[in-house]
Amino acid sequence: MSKSYDNIIIGSGITGLTIAKLLNNKNEDYLIIDKNNSVGGKLSTENHLGYELDCGFQILLEDYPNLKIFPEIYNLESKRLSSGFITIKQENFYKILNPFKNIKGLSPANTFPGFTLKDKYLLLKLILLNKKYKNKKIPVKDFLKNFGFSHTFIKNFFVSFFQGVFLSKGLNVPLKYFLFIFSLFSKSNVSIPINGIGQIAKNIASLLDSSKIIFNKEIINIGINSIKTKDGDNFNFKNLYCTDPKIEKLINKELNQEFFKDITYNGTQCFYFISDMVDINEDFIYLFPDSNNITNIYFKKASQNKLLVSVSSLSMEVSKNTIEKEILGYFSSMKNIRFLNSYKIPDALPSNPKFFNFQEKSFYKYNNNIYFAGDYLSSPCLDGAIQSGINLVESLRK
Repeated sequence: MSKSYDNIIIGSGITGLTIAKLLNNKNEDYLIIDKNNSVGGKLSTENHLGYELDCGFQILLEDYPNLKIFPEIYNLESKRLSSGFITIKQENFYKILNPFKNIKGLSPANTFPGFTLKDKYLLLKLILLNKKYKNKKIPVKDFLKNFGFSHTFIKNFFVSFFQGVFLSKGLNVPLKYFLFIFSLFSKSNVSIPINGIGQIAKNIASLLDSSKIIFNKEIINIGINSIKTKDGDNFNFKNLYCTDPKIEKLINKELNQEFFKDITYNGTQCFYFISDMVDINEDFIYLFPDSNNITNIYFKKASQNKLLVSVSSLSMEVSKNTIEKEILGYFSSMKNIRFLNSYKIPDALPSNPKFFNFQEKSFYKYNNNIYFAGDYLSSPCLDGAIQSGINLVESLRK
């Protein structure tokens, strides 16, 4: 038996939910099909042994411009982080405050080894004038060097901080995107939903018609106007919206362009541990510029006596035992540490510069009725995923 819909969306991540919401606002027929058992895609949280674990550590920049189409997100119960970070240098921890958000950040004591007065001046200059440089076509590291930052400060601040954002020590993103994210971190509030990053997608989906989202439905073939699933169902469509480039592999050979065959990703591993409570600061993310294994650590109070430890790594090979040993090297007072779970995400963020803000549209019209949209065609962040969906739906009106 076949069912027909004007619009079918494959994937219930943030791009799919954006498309669904905008189609719903226009009173247009749609159906979301997802192979998973819940909404969210990369914005997912798993309950493991009673702990809410994000499948990859993520934070929310509250001033993302495109969040305005989802005002319901701001109703989430969230933990707002302090604007700044804690870094370790020469076996000592240094708390660095953002002077744009905290007057104490102007103090001479707001520093770490290698963070000079010149660097502070240049940071303020870059924050104030970053829009002036956004159209330059130059690698990020070269731009920072030409701007006057020392090699040491680029490594200890820019690489250390933003490797956790871009999942790359090379800062290999377009300068315009780097400056956009840099500006947001300098001015925006940063928060983490109390019950996990997956609450963002669940909150958005709660305002959609649940009967228009089908879970646990794996697609095995896409034709010119029809979809076939693994369990034998067929769905006909007038328009199809694909939110993951891997979906292209399911398109019939006569239609398949192999357009995304060269797409690449940056990956990450996220490890979770539980330990006895120690004297740490839950308001900041900890950075480790000299570590080959740990990018950042975030601590969350799990109970009166227990601490949830989230550790992010750019290494896809490092083991939990190596991570645990390194944690204890930094926090020797931590007792009764116990491994909970880990998540390996090889395709966490798209990394192909040629697909960034693709054709100034951030989506791709594959043929007359098949479209691709997502952060991989826009910018690799929540805001980019939303922008891609917005641009696609707006194009349908033309």
